[in-house]
Formats: sequence, C-alpha cells, structure tokens
Amino acid sequence: MSTGRPELSLIVISYEMARELPRTLYSLSPRYQQGIAADDYEVIVIDNGSTHPPRLEDFADLGMNLQIHCFPDPKPSPVRAINHGLSLAAAPLVGVNIDGARLASPGLLDACRRAARTDADAVVTTLSFQLGPGPQWITIQQGYDAVWEDRLLDTIDWRNNGYRLFEISPFAENITRGWFGPLNESNLIVMQQGLWQALGGFDPAFESPGGGAANSDLLRRALEHPGTRQVTVLGEGVFHQIHGGTHTNAASLDVYKNAAREYYRLRGRIRVVDAERSYFGPVSRAAAEAYRRQLAAGHAAPSEAATVMRASPDARSRYLSLLKSVLLNETGLETEVALDSLRGMTQVPPAFWSDILYDVPGKLGLALEEKRRVRAMGFDTLSGDPGRSLGYTMIGRKRLDHLEWCVTTALDEGVAGDLMECGVWRGGACLLMKAILDLSGDQDRNLWLADSFAGLPPPSQPEDQGLDLSREHFPSLAVSRERVERAFADFGLLDARVRFLPGFFADTLAGCAVEQLAVLRLDGDLYSSTMQALEALYDRVSPGGFIVIDDYGGLGQCAQAVDAFRAARGITSPITMIDWTGAFWRKS
Repeated sequence: MSTGRPELSLIVISYEMARELPRTLYSLSPRYQQGIAADDYEVIVIDNGSTHPPRLEDFADLGMNLQIHCFPDPKPSPVRAINHGLSLAAAPLVGVNIDGARLASPGLLDACRRAARTDADAVVTTLSFQLGPGPQWITIQQGYDAVWEDRLLDTIDWRNNGYRLFEISPFAENITRGWFGPLNESNLIVMQQGLWQALGGFDPAFESPGGGAANSDLLRRALEHPGTRQVTVLGEGVFHQIHGGTHTNAASLDVYKNAAREYYRLRGRIRVVDAERSYFGPVSRAAAEAYRRQLAAGHAAPSEAATVMRASPDARSRYLSLLKSVLLNETGLETEVALDSLRGMTQVPPAFWSDILYDVPGKLGLALEEKRRVRAMGFDTLSGDPGRSLGYTMIGRKRLDHLEWCVTTALDEGVAGDLMECGVWRGGACLLMKAILDLSGDQDRNLWLADSFAGLPPPSQPEDQGLDLSREHFPSLAVSRERVERAFADFGLLDARVRFLPGFFADTLAGCAVEQLAVLRLDGDLYSSTMQALEALYDRVSPGGFIVIDDYGGLGQCAQAVDAFRAARGITSPITMIDWTGAFWRKS
C-alpha cells in the first residue's frame, strides 16, 4: 500500500459477489484504469455480511491500493456499511459504488477526479449500463443468467479493451433520457470529503434490502445542497453484472413498490433534480465507435437515439419530437395538475382561476415534475387505473422513440411491406407511424389499424382467465373508430393509405387484405389476441421486418403467447426489451 495520501478514495460495497467482485476490482485496478497511477487512489471494499467474505491476499496481483473490511453489523440495507466506508476514506475526494457488481470503463476514475477539479462543490455523476440484451430484471425472466453473461463477456475481450463493454450493454433503467438527461440516481457518485460530511453520508433510515431509494435520495440531497453543481462524466460508465441483486435483478415489482413506499414515508414525493448541469469529456474513440455501432444496430437505448435526433436542428426531428409530446399529453400536464388540486372540493375557489391554473410550475411544481416522469413511462397520470390517460397513447416515450427507429430503419433499408398495429386504442402509435411515412415521401405503403373499436373481448381461453379487460370492466379501453379517424384528421394525417380493420382479431386478421408487412406492432394484451395476431400475420412480415410486442414484460398472458408461438415456429431471433414492458425482434 502507498504511504502517501491518495487523491481519490473509492468505496465499494460487496455482498455475496464471489463471481462479480474479482472482475469489478480488476476494472478498478491500475492494470486496467487509464490516466491514473496506483498511488493516486485507494479502493476500500466493505463486505456487508457475505458467507465467504473476500480476502485481501486474493487480489495481491492487481497492484492496487486496496483495503477490505468486513462490516461488523451487516444489515439487508448497505447504507450503514457505506457510511462506515466513508469514515475510513483518506482522500479529499471520495466516490461511492453502492454495488460491487459494477464493472468500470477504463478511463472512469481519471475522468471523475478531473471532473471534480472543475468546481470545488462538484457533484460528479456517472452513467449506468447493464450487461446483456436489455433491462436485467426483465431479461432474467427470459433466460439471461451468469453463464450467458460470462459467454457474452468472453466474446469482447473486455480486459484488454474495456470500452467494448458499450457494445453489449444498454442503458440502465435509471437513464430515462439518454446521455444528456437528468438522472434519478448515480451508481458511482464522487464528491469532496467535506460535502459527504455536510450531507451526513447516506441516510440510515433507508432500511429496505439493497438500500431501497437511498441512492436516489443521496443524489437529490447533494444536488439541492447550497452551492453544488452537477458534473456528468460522458464517454465512461459502470456496467452491472447479473448477480441476483435486490433491485437491478429483481423480477418482482413488489421490490420497487416497497422501496417507493419507504421513500414516500421518509421524504414524501419522489423527485428528480433537473437543474443546470455540466458535462465532462472527452469521449474516447473506442466508446464513441461502440456507441455508433449500437445506434446503427438498434441496440442502444431507444430514448438515446431520439435524444440525438432531437438535438438535430432539422425540422423533421423537431416535428416528430413535438408530435410525441402531444401524443403523450406532455404538453397538457399543467392543466391536469391544476385539476388534480381540486379533488375533494365541492366548489372551485376563486384563486384557482387567477392563480393556480396559470402558475402551475410555481405553485405545484413538484406535482408537475412527478406527472411528467410518470407520463414519459406511459403510465396513467390521473388515477392509477389503466386506460384513463388524457393522451393519445399509453406506450410512453421510450416505446415511441423505438417505434420511430423501427419504421425509419425499415424505410431506409428498403424492407418490403406496410405498417400495422393490432390494438390501437386512441391511435397514438399509428399517428406517429403515419407521420414518419409522410415525412419520408413514401406513397406506396399503407398503414393498417386493426381493432374492435369496442374494447377487448372477454377472456375465452384458459390462459386469459383472471384478466378481463372487456368493455364492461374497462370502458375507457373502448375507443370508437370515428374518434380515431377524427384524431388522424386533426393531425392532418388521414388519407386513403390509412386502412381500418374493425372487429375482433379472430374475425378479421386471417382473411384481411394485408400482403406484406415491414413493421407489425401488437398491443392486444391477452393471450388469445396476441396468438391470433401472430398466427394470422407473422408469415406476412418481410425478412428484416420488425415485430413489436407492447405488453411482453407487463402481462404474463401476452408473454406466454409470444413464447409459445416462437417455440412452435422455432424462432431463434433474440427478443430485446425496449423498456419495462415493450419488446421486439427482427425477422431473420
């Protein structure tokens, strides 16, 4: 160990990571990290109760300034262990990696310390990625496991070129708006020792397994501390290995719900700080090239593809960005928030008209911020009941961004066929597809809208029992053809190439006039509806065409139908998750 004082102390929390921690420490070692010497930093591993804790001698060959401590009072939450590690840090600059299963990119540590030098009160945040084909809490339900991940890592020789990790890692779920959006947490955060002390470290009141929302809370408190400034490191990141973790690899939404309840109890409403921030580079050639390949192959986070497009000055990008905001009702959320404030009142107070309605950001800014976050994910912002959104779609920003990429790619690559959605609700996804067709100047393709326009059928197959989404129970899901046509007319998108197929799928799809499809989007929710659409239409999808499943991660009945159909047909093209529920594959 070095006798001099290091410039950076890095706290790493470990729990039952015999497979993952050695790789993580290798990625933090001087053998791998670039631009920083061994004496410049120390790594302090705090083991939080592993059955077989890591031993210092096992990592002697890494040549790093390393300490390993076993926390004497381990709890399901790592928060107290983190704070213990903070008390041991010797450097003036301290970083915390709450999860020892995260590999670092080669220039991460040097970039973090240099970013911290730009401002005495810098809160240095880093971006998070997850190894594998998609969000791990979803992909593990599809067979993604440690063996798969080990093979994946072996294919890129990451130890000799760590920037190739970008090739096999989409953005983590906490990256909702790409490289330049706000973060709801940072899985490796770096600040001056004095700022850590002023904040009191992590709040030990967060006792949920894995810490719950303690990481988000720490970032929010740091960014709201007087005088601080967020500096986000670009071109670097941390890459999560699968290990059965409490949150990232949790297959049950109950984990997230329990963490959210704890946060609401301790802090009230969850908030993401979207203040002015700086960005620190440079982005290495290797990272930029890997990321370019992701975009070209469609493997980068769909939201990031749209972020790049929205940054472009051309009118096409601006139009599509505005169209998505309107389809999601992101432009009308202030009115929703104002109306929400009247809930429970028997009469409208006079101040509502003169004050609240026209100053929502000032009076109800926190509620508006939360509503925007929820709408961007496609969730209802009114009551928590499905299907009651005031927008034209419930599929969220990521799925809209991804649909744009699918249609644009199909057009650019000349994939033959029309575009089609089965289950259109108020028509938002179809409106976007038609707008892209019109912008491209394509006059040959049709857009098909298949829907009963009277709601979903009641469950008729054993797989759908217990999931009754019919008009009797969910009248808001029954949107008439006339209303959808009126929406197309309102947007100036209604013409003869917009083709309607009214009726239940069992009665309309098999004999429909659709010949070839370049993009097929299924949003039928039920096992029966999904299977009927696949059986009737899959053979009409052209090679290279896209099959998009809206509810693959959200409704077990839908996923069961997709898996059964793919197995019966011997389809091996991998399914890639778009967000928490949407999925797609390309026909080989």
